Amino acid sequence: MGIMLKLVELMLRQKLLGKGLKGKPNTPLIVSYAVTKACNLRCLHCHVEAEEALTNELTLKEAMYAIDEMAALGTEALIFSGGEPLLRKDFVLALAEYCVDAGIIPAMLTNGVLLNHKTALALKDSGIMAVGIPIDSSVPECHDKLRNVPGTFNKAVDAIKACLEVDLEVVVTTMALRDNFDDLPKRIELLAKLGVEQAAVYDLVPVGRGKDIMDLAMTPTQRTSLMRYLQRMQEEKEMVFTMSGGIPLYPDIVSNLHEFNGTKPRDLLLKQFWIHAPIGCHAGIAYFSLRPDGDIYPCTFLPVKVGNIRQQSLTHIWRNSKILNELRDRSKLKGKCRECPYSNTCGGCRGRAYACSGDYLETDPVCLQDLLLETKVYPSTMKRFGWCVG
Repeated sequence: MGIMLKLVELMLRQKLLGKGLKGKPNTPLIVSYAVTKACNLRCLHCHVEAEEALTNELTLKEAMYAIDEMAALGTEALIFSGGEPLLRKDFVLALAEYCVDAGIIPAMLTNGVLLNHKTALALKDSGIMAVGIPIDSSVPECHDKLRNVPGTFNKAVDAIKACLEVDLEVVVTTMALRDNFDDLPKRIELLAKLGVEQAAVYDLVPVGRGKDIMDLAMTPTQRTSLMRYLQRMQEEKEMVFTMSGGIPLYPDIVSNLHEFNGTKPRDLLLKQFWIHAPIGCHAGIAYFSLRPDGDIYPCTFLPVKVGNIRQQSLTHIWRNSKILNELRDRSKLKGKCRECPYSNTCGGCRGRAYACSGDYLETDPVCLQDLLLETKVYPSTMKRFGWCVG
């Protein structure tokens, strides 16, 4: 299916049926590809500890071949990330065009430092459908502190403006931490003033440099309050949100709250990419992460190598990896996640479970069961989930 036809189909599914991407059994609908480990920032929460480029990062030919395999496996969207992907700008532009030809929707995550009007236009012309840019505080100094380089807030704001000027979709990514939680209303006001309509709110998964600030992760009360607050903002501001970092059940929870209030989120891009399938954590089920050197992880927040595309075909890895097949079998979960009535339709965050226990099948210490029961999202009624980006 050509990419324009695919976009029309997505829009119609959302507007006429109220549904986003159609879930398919064990199909990598969304793929994250870290094109380099090089980065011009040293973010305190970076899950890949980005700094310098690897010496053996994939060539353009190798990446194109991987995209061919993704298309054959049924991938719908590919998110370029890093490190900082614009440090390989020509590489990304070439691959975005290749994705379009292959019928895969390309998007990109960037810290915004290198994104000006000219680059925004080049990204749009290459076929990039949306760009994720971080705003982690309404206070420039607080954003810069988390990003570990002064001046990054202003550059991120300029990058957002540059994208909006050329009509390139912007999804602001933002970290929700214990110590910046109270700033979220001001952040959303800032986004609204900038003209941003969509945001992905990150719940910290203690991976990479994030391990050093794991004590800053939100409290259970903050996490619950945040979901309810975002739902209200979707009504009042007509913005659309998703939650990343091990909270894939956000769409079902807030959709139920919307139905109770007789409202619904706007038909924007993020909503179109909520996946209609009762899966929950989609690591290795509807998602995988391709690393700069060709390694494959089940999820960008679950840094467990399941193969390398230079040694085996992507198709072979996806279908035959012992780890991926274990993740797909929820009966193999351990502890409270195994005993939970939501084990099949939630599954916990496998990345957080691994980060906190060293075992990707163990209990996820963040449990939303009480909130699910309170909002009447029962296992038999679950029908959609959001994807983690990174």
